[in-house]
Amino acid sequence: MSVEKPQLFKDYYNRNSVGSMATAFKEAYKPFDTRRFLKGVFTDEFRQSELKQRMRLIATALKSELPEEYSRAVAILIRVAPYLGSFENWVLTTYIELYGLERFDDSIRAMHALTQHGTAEFTIRPFVNRDPEAMLSVLKRWVTDENEHVRRLVAEGTRPRGVWCEHLPVFRKNPAPVVALLEQLKADPSLYVRKAVANNLNDISRDNPKVALRIAREWMNELHPHTNWIVKRACRSLIKSGQPEVFPIFGFTANPKIEIAQLRFNKRRIAIGDCALISFELVSHSSVKQKLVIDYRVTYLTKLGKSTRKVFKYVEKSLAPSETIPLLIRHAFRNHSTRTHYAGLHQLEILVNGIQFQSVMLTLTEKV
Repeated sequence: MSVEKPQLFKDYYNRNSVGSMATAFKEAYKPFDTRRFLKGVFTDEFRQSELKQRMRLIATALKSELPEEYSRAVAILIRVAPYLGSFENWVLTTYIELYGLERFDDSIRAMHALTQHGTAEFTIRPFVNRDPEAMLSVLKRWVTDENEHVRRLVAEGTRPRGVWCEHLPVFRKNPAPVVALLEQLKADPSLYVRKAVANNLNDISRDNPKVALRIAREWMNELHPHTNWIVKRACRSLIKSGQPEVFPIFGFTANPKIEIAQLRFNKRRIAIGDCALISFELVSHSSVKQKLVIDYRVTYLTKLGKSTRKVFKYVEKSLAPSETIPLLIRHAFRNHSTRTHYAGLHQLEILVNGIQFQSVMLTLTEKV
């Protein structure tokens, strides 16, 4: 039996879902012309558009059928929202993003209501960029809201970078106002909220790693299970990049006393598509047990002859005093959707708790 391929997100907006949306609006607002709305949505432009552009096109078609007065239109959006799914509600928040920037109070009321049925995490960002102080005064109220969706909006909507959305330069430069909000959510009972807090702190770590490290240390010292979970998730970029300062936060040995010995590899020249096998011994020079994270970093050549680096997670080990353990790294230089390999000199570095202990050079050649 054949398995149907998953739909693309953009394909969720089809005649069934948009038709159901039209029916809900017709029930809430009798002058709504369902036929004209659907004709306005399903154009050649719509069929050729990606996810966010489709949302904007549906929101534009809604604008033609709703009252001209923004506050009346917002009231209808709020009335309809409980009867729609999260994807349809995404269109409603897009409407606020497109037409509500000049109507702050009405838009704030709409975001508070609509995010409870979907998310306003993308809608809120143009408002933050336009008037950070005004939005911060609102967010300071929302951070204690009884609804988890509203609290989650505070954390997700203030991410300095975010995903699929415009960045917030003011918070990338100075995350202090965001940190003050996250402090009130760091032990939130809702996992939905805590995930957003972790995402936000991870964003902060990419632009302000010292700030994120300080927060991580402080929060881990509080020994709250919810907060500790957030820190572990929030530090994923710091861990992935091999930032040495992050490892002691999670109990790994600072400044490990080890040696990489008996380094060997199967061959120095490796054809694109083949694997490199690198064996070595991890030798303890400490009188106490050491908790270690062993990773490796590869420096690749790009199409233009420049270089780019990527850290690969390998293994965690507890190394007893004076203990020696053998290890083997198997790394494939195969092309795939996210990386194309190019012939030339490549570097592989062995990292222990984020610190480079050994480096080898390998020559990548074209497949014969």
